[in-house]
This record gives sequence, structure tokens and C-alpha cells, in this order.
Amino acid sequence: VKFIYKYLKVKNRNMSNKHEHGSFVFDQGQKEKTISFVEQYTNSKVIKLTPNKNINIYIKEIQETQFIVNKNVDEEVTVNYIVIESEE
Repeated sequence: VKFIYKYLKVKNRNMSNKHEHGSFVFDQGQKEKTISFVEQYTNSKVIKLTPNKNINIYIKEIQETQFIVNKNVDEEVTVNYIVIESEE
């Protein structure tokens, strides 16, 4: 297992995939939020969302220059995100 971990760690150092991270706030009562990408991506994107509360959030749509996120509660929520370009 250590050998595989080391190999992946070395391999990841050499990758030059574009990525970005940030955060946004859903105001109370707001159900949908559109986030624009800072980078321009040519390959598929992987997006991870992490809310500051135990709620359901999901990506409704991913477009060329932005993604749309929805939530299921009426309270204010801060969401951290990371976008990574795939190797395709």
C-alpha cells in the first residue's frame, strides 16, 4: 500500500491540471446559486462542494463557464468548493 501511495503522490506532483477553489454564501431563502469559473477549462471538470452545515446541496448543472448549485433548506449556508480539470 505504501508503494502505491508513493507512486500516486509522485505522479500527482507532475500533473499540470487547472484547478481553483473558493466559497460562496446562499442567503436565507435562496435555493439556487450560479458560480462562474475563474479558469478556462478544456477538459471535463470535477467539482467538490462542502457546506458549513449538515444539509443537502447538489450541482444542478455544469456549463462551459459556470456551475449551478441548489440547496434544500431556507437558512443561510456558506459553501466551500474546489474545481479540478480532469486529464481526459
